[in-house]
Amino acid sequence: MSGNSFICRRCGACCRGDGSVFLYPEDVATLTAHLGVPTQTLVDRYTDFIILEIAEESGGWRYLPYLILKKNSEQACLFLQNNLCAVHTAKPAQCRETPFVPEFFTDPAWRTEVTERCPGLRGIVPDTFVRPPEDRDERYLSLLREHGYNLGKILGVILPPPRIIPAADLS
Repeated sequence: MSGNSFICRRCGACCRGDGSVFLYPEDVATLTAHLGVPTQTLVDRYTDFIILEIAEESGGWRYLPYLILKKNSEQACLFLQNNLCAVHTAKPAQCRETPFVPEFFTDPAWRTEVTERCPGLRGIVPDTFVRPPEDRDERYLSLLREHGYNLGKILGVILPPPRIIPAADLS
């Protein structure tokens, strides 16, 4: 996803602090299989259910349901152990792509913050990175529309009441 100059230093910085890991249905299925637990157990133990409120250009609002990975009391991913991912072979797409998620290419302030936190990015010119395709989001939106925006139905689980979060406040 990037030029040849990025080397992950395995420091765990990307797994700590602000930000959330959004799970797509395929991420949930992969983690469930990897952990050997029922989907409902994965949802109950390791995720939070949110509704992301997004302002549309038309002046209206769009509400998108997501599961995000929970964090521990130190604001680190529950799967971070000794600065390494305990579910590395099953990690969610967003984690596999980090730090080269879409915001890296569209939000200069966020890119600067990530570059300062990530030792693997220090001294690298951002223009050398190749932006990943964003078709996953389009597939997810299509799946949501197809199922009436009912994420519980898509995953075959019972979801708790969601936290509604304005997109600008997500952390």
